[in-house]
Amino acid sequence: MNLRPRRPAGPPSATDLAERDRFRELVRESLPAVRASAEAWRNGLAAFITLIGAAIVVKGRGTTAELPFGWRVAVTVLVGGGLALAVVGLWHALAAQAGNRPLAVTLADIHRDHGSVDGFEVATAIRAARRLTRARRAVAVALALLFAGTALTWWAPAARSGFLKVTHGSGTTCGVLLSADGATVRLSVAGRAGPVEIPLASVDNMAVAGACP
Repeated sequence: MNLRPRRPAGPPSATDLAERDRFRELVRESLPAVRASAEAWRNGLAAFITLIGAAIVVKGRGTTAELPFGWRVAVTVLVGGGLALAVVGLWHALAAQAGNRPLAVTLADIHRDHGSVDGFEVATAIRAARRLTRARRAVAVALALLFAGTALTWWAPAARSGFLKVTHGSGTTCGVLLSADGATVRLSVAGRAGPVEIPLASVDNMAVAGACP
């Protein structure tokens, strides 16, 4: 097998030289461009996570407190998963912008691994671009989860009120407690148009019930 290099058919043309110079310029600009984009994503994600985190701390418990248990778990998983993925996206954006490994190489290392400084910059830009792509995908999934969690809070049924079973002189009445003022217990009983009023003086016992018979 003949492995000797072949002489080119002719010298490089002006177009070839221009393409070479343009490629070198593109290589030099690739890493700063990727890192500038990653920096913008990092800043936006940091602000987004701060806003969502503050909203969860301030409104989260009040928003989910009235939801049934199963719906509350679903909302917690979706919103928590979305926030966690947003943090993952922020980490990838930080790695793309600042690098994720300590840079301690020599020129000999660069020539051995990449052939030239230009090759090293291209490899670094490719790694940063891949990190930025992962950040964008993580943010896309995070937004979908956060939207789904928010939508569940809109459509989830309200938690059912507890029932109160009151034993009094005339028997037992079970219903939803409306009020207990003026020495009178008022219950909303299924099948009754108005509240049932029971004087406290006639009450023998009261107990919370999961359902009324």
